[in-house]
Amino acid sequence: MTGGDVLVERHDGVLLVRLNRPQRHNAIGGTMLRDLAAAFDEAGRDDAVRVVVTIGVGAAFCVGADVADFDRVRHLPARELLVSDLIGGEKGLPARSPADVPAEELGNAGRWALRMWALEKPTIAAVNGAAVGGGFGIALLHDIRLAASTARLGTGFAAAGLAPELGISHLLPRVAGYAAAAELLLTGRLVDAAEARELQLVSGVVPDEELLERAMELAGRIASGPPLGARLTKRLLRRSAAAELEAQLRAEYTAQVTLFDHPETRAAMDRLAQRVMRRRD
Repeated sequence: MTGGDVLVERHDGVLLVRLNRPQRHNAIGGTMLRDLAAAFDEAGRDDAVRVVVTIGVGAAFCVGADVADFDRVRHLPARELLVSDLIGGEKGLPARSPADVPAEELGNAGRWALRMWALEKPTIAAVNGAAVGGGFGIALLHDIRLAASTARLGTGFAAAGLAPELGISHLLPRVAGYAAAAELLLTGRLVDAAEARELQLVSGVVPDEELLERAMELAGRIASGPPLGARLTKRLLRRSAAAELEAQLRAEYTAQVTLFDHPETRAAMDRLAQRVMRRRD
């Protein structure tokens, strides 16, 4: 793919995926989620692909939801909004019929996360710059995370009065422990690359200019081994967690349905959008 919100390159057994909305700091929108999931689908179908590496174009990995979407969707009921492409852009998911919406258990965020999670081949997130909110969730959906020295990571949901999604409430405690996960989720603060390494959010920190090279070197090392062994090792690592991701995604969606319709959440989202837009101006 030579254009669009996601760029995909082949490097021997490594599929390099670039999030390509640099003018919005790679905020989630447009066709980014759709094309990212399609790239993971491609990796799953192609035996020549052994590892996937994801990185952001420009100065950010992904800053999460595009706050420019907030104002035009604020009038919608949560159940309608969270199964649509009106926030977060296209996700490449089958549309829900009106009759299905009241019975929905995962929402589009949960359905999309499961599609990403289905890839059994090793994945690496090269976190360049900010990875916040949904962008942090995208990074957590990868097996390994490397951070540039100027990277910043955080959950971001607290400022908008929202609960986590994309499986963050399932994955973060397993990576950083319950107490650290609770503190990061409830305060919404960002951590720099050094602290992210201490919290085990990332496995390594490298100079900015070396990030992609180091991520590709690591991917190449993994890709050079027998692919079935890597696949079954990843499967075992996932099964080592007691709870299932899908159950937690259902719980996240239930929390978001409640919160998106609450007036305090709406007010918090408005304040956040105004702050971000002022900074852009």
